[in-house]
Amino acid sequence: MTEERDEITMLGMGSGNGFEFEEPPPLRVTGYICFLLGVLSFFSILFEPMLLVALGSILFGLIALRKYDGPRPAGTLVAMWGIILSVGFGTCGYTIPMLKKATLSRQAEEFAGQYIELIALGHDEHAMELKKEWYNRLSTDMNLADHYLSDQRISESLVQFKTDVVNRELKRRGPKAKWELDRPIRIYFQYGKEHAEVIWSDPTGDSEMKIQMFMDYRVDSTGKGQWQMSIVQQLRRRLVAESVL
Repeated sequence: MTEERDEITMLGMGSGNGFEFEEPPPLRVTGYICFLLGVLSFFSILFEPMLLVALGSILFGLIALRKYDGPRPAGTLVAMWGIILSVGFGTCGYTIPMLKKATLSRQAEEFAGQYIELIALGHDEHAMELKKEWYNRLSTDMNLADHYLSDQRISESLVQFKTDVVNRELKRRGPKAKWELDRPIRIYFQYGKEHAEVIWSDPTGDSEMKIQMFMDYRVDSTGKGQWQMSIVQQLRRRLVAESVL
């Protein structure tokens, strides 16, 4: 009788009334992928194309956090952290370049406006200095007019500068001309440095004229940004064929 009672008790324990073995929670690998991509999205602050990594992290995170029945799947917690990282780094990677472009656009507009004003006032020598690299520019304390006349080669370049079509038009309209931006300033990165394209128009003139300026941006030895005027010309429209045979 004793042995039969013990056997019944052991059978009852195995049937669920005693010890039970809980199933391990399901594993969602997408949560760990989300976290890994969220960490890698840090580089979106340095490289704008890495914003795609942040978007991928959010996508895997949403997949890992989908609805579930039963115990909480493993990987959902790290998925939440991955989404937080990707959103934080992705936001920085998007806003920092945007703020930088806004700052450079404002500086480029100010620099180009000063260039136009110098020519309109007849300070051609000072305007020519702005076409040099910052480390080659002469001091503003010296008499630039005498310096440009002291050397024949430099004086010839000054004559060419004064007879330029755009410069003559700027002088003719004078410093009171209301030059306005024709379109938003274009900031772009090429050949290892930042550039700006600024297009001006004077709708109050007797004939509408648009001036196109290309400028280079560099950082000097003290960490200060320096602009250099590269090209100043009348706006040229690109001729594009309607079809290519």
